[in-house]
Amino acid sequence: ISNQCSPLPCHEDGYKDCIDGQAKYTCVCKPGWQGEKCEEDINECEDLNGGCSQRCSNLPGSYRCLCEDGYFMHSNKWDCGGRKTHLVHYFINLLCLFAVCAMNNLNKSFCMLPFILDIDECAENVCAQLCVNSPGSYSCYCDGKKGFKLSKDMKNCE
Repeated sequence: ISNQCSPLPCHEDGYKDCIDGQAKYTCVCKPGWQGEKCEEDINECEDLNGGCSQRCSNLPGSYRCLCEDGYFMHSNKWDCGGRKTHLVHYFINLLCLFAVCAMNNLNKSFCMLPFILDIDECAENVCAQLCVNSPGSYSCYCDGKKGFKLSKDMKNCE
């Protein structure tokens, strides 16, 4: 009796193992896959939005949580937090400092302090993979060696 797993009857992307039996075989699926030959991707986003607080993107054998514009991904990779509130408070404080400087005619170097300080957006997990902070800005990068490239939103990798 020949090996029922040769040639491989299971779906190449979805199977973890093929168990040979008497005139039959059993495909053991990886997590995120189902079906007799592990050929069906499970859409985790259909079940409670995949546990994501905002958007869920189904991927072959997996899924990924995403945040709406103006929000950032928390380190747990499910929950999104708003950075808009953080920036609003920063600009209110900036306006108040300029008002104090103007009214009291304070030292110009002290009044320029807000422009020297930098908000580290990378500390707020705004990028999916690698984040590089720069004064007044940041840039997101993806691991090209693993086949990832930066998506159109310039934050996530695909």
